[in-house]
Amino acid sequence: MILCQNCTTRNSLNREFCWKCGARLLVPSGPVPFDAGIPFMEEHVLERISALEFTINMLTKRVDSMMETIERVAASNFIDHTMIETLTDSLESAGIDLANLEADWRKRIDSRILETEEVDRLSARMQRIMEGYRGTDRQQFGVWIEKSYDLLVADRAPESIHFLKTALENDSSNHELGLLLAEVYFQNKEYAHATEYLHRVLELKPDHFEATFLMGLVHQRKGNLSLAQSRLENAVLLKADSSAAHAALGSLYAETGNGRKALKHLALALKLKPSAPVHFMSGKAYYDAGQHKRAIQHLRKATELDPQFDEAFYQLGLLSLEMNWLKKAQECFTTAQALNPKEGRYRKRVRSFSEETTGPDQLNGLIREELCLVKYPATPKRTK
Repeated sequence: MILCQNCTTRNSLNREFCWKCGARLLVPSGPVPFDAGIPFMEEHVLERISALEFTINMLTKRVDSMMETIERVAASNFIDHTMIETLTDSLESAGIDLANLEADWRKRIDSRILETEEVDRLSARMQRIMEGYRGTDRQQFGVWIEKSYDLLVADRAPESIHFLKTALENDSSNHELGLLLAEVYFQNKEYAHATEYLHRVLELKPDHFEATFLMGLVHQRKGNLSLAQSRLENAVLLKADSSAAHAALGSLYAETGNGRKALKHLALALKLKPSAPVHFMSGKAYYDAGQHKRAIQHLRKATELDPQFDEAFYQLGLLSLEMNWLKKAQECFTTAQALNPKEGRYRKRVRSFSEETTGPDQLNGLIREELCLVKYPATPKRTK
């Protein structure tokens, strides 16, 4: 007699499955007569112990294998670390300053990770473009898309425009492709062309959040503030949890003098995602409202979130001067100048939050990050 390990029903030793529940029976090492004095539950426990022993044995083997792998990785890391230490010592012996080596190394790692993520996102977008193709020559369309992809990955976005436009002519209803082309034009500040392709996307998809949002940004940069407000308000309705959309709408309200609404949307943007540029814009809005201490609080927060934000340090210095905090002002000016030593405009500007420093472009980083805009080569700064 054997007990079912599932329902404890008695079964004869010649059965393979339980007659009651159908579970496979675990046969003990040998038959045990009914009157042998060993309770049925004890027999059942012995069967379970055997199964547990087998499981533990397999687990032990896996743990041993993992330990071997960890030891190999540790040995490899030890060798690599020793080599790095040797190189560091050699460079220091040669008189090279390596004070910022670790910080630069970590920045490069972060940069590489971001680049990999951007390439993966772009690849996924290209796949969606191909899936949305409705033309008659998929092979040729694929060639154009592949060439544009290679150019975008190589930071040669302006050269990709020709292939993107040619592909869109072949499949004019491909809204994913139209949006990609509009993004490239937007980041190149060719707003007329960006507007053209965003209109085409919105004709196909009237409630497309990204297209609606970008259209509002384009109108704001072209000075069409009423149209920009309409589009950005619609973008916030389409995606209420977009920090970038609330921040852009808040900056527009601040630009048009509606401080109350500006502060409301900037506060929502910070609640959704704290960021240095939004704190900077909040500082400007509070300054316009005459609340200088609140403005200083936001500027300090901006410098904490982004210690490289030279403009925030400079504005903090200007406000400190207005509060007659001379020592604090000098510290901020010194930091700003150290972060951007080639920037001569600091000496020419004595008024807080001038238009050249609080324009919508302050939010470009946040917008690009949230919308996952395609990578675009940075424009080199002009030397003075």
